[in-house]
Amino acid sequence: MPLPEHNHLRQFLIFVFVLLIPCFAMWGFLSAALVKPVIGLAHLVLSNWFPDIVNVVYQQGADAMLMTRLDQVNGQLVPTDIADAGLGFKANTRIISYSIPFYAALHFATAKKDYLASFFWGMLIIYPFILLGLVCICLKDLMVSFGSTFLDQPGVWVPGADVIGVAFQFSVLIVPTLLPVLIWAWQSRDTPLLRGLLGSVAKPAADTSP
Repeated sequence: MPLPEHNHLRQFLIFVFVLLIPCFAMWGFLSAALVKPVIGLAHLVLSNWFPDIVNVVYQQGADAMLMTRLDQVNGQLVPTDIADAGLGFKANTRIISYSIPFYAALHFATAKKDYLASFFWGMLIIYPFILLGLVCICLKDLMVSFGSTFLDQPGVWVPGADVIGVAFQFSVLIVPTLLPVLIWAWQSRDTPLLRGLLGSVAKPAADTSP
């Protein structure tokens, strides 16, 4: 028997808090497998975008390792042809992939007719943003470590330092929390919960109108 309309929000919040624990526990256990395709795509993007600097992006647990074609000798950056001699950077993919368990908790805490298909489509939207976030992390590491050597590559378009900085902050701090909420809200727009919330917002506005 469905709860009265004013209890939909209470039920939803309880379910979210209950589901957050198993969703994040499962994500912690599966985080390496979840980001494997993202790391492979990041390698294709970065190695083709910056072929003179990026050698390989590979997986190490749940982290992405970026190996470059540059090494440091006597304080100077020099090209190297030895695969494991270049400077490397580790990117923690968990700071961008936690959008997955957060979205899962929101999604499955909401009463709806279709769960699995809409969850699949939600994940299809989230994954490109995880890829973009990983690319932005790598761009930030390359910019901070190599400076003008990276930013002023001849014949290669590189975003400005300000653009890379803003994109990094946006991808790490805002997207992983905001994107799951936006996807959940769009997919749940016809549920009693969202209709009730929208109605409660619209009612005060109507009451205050002349």
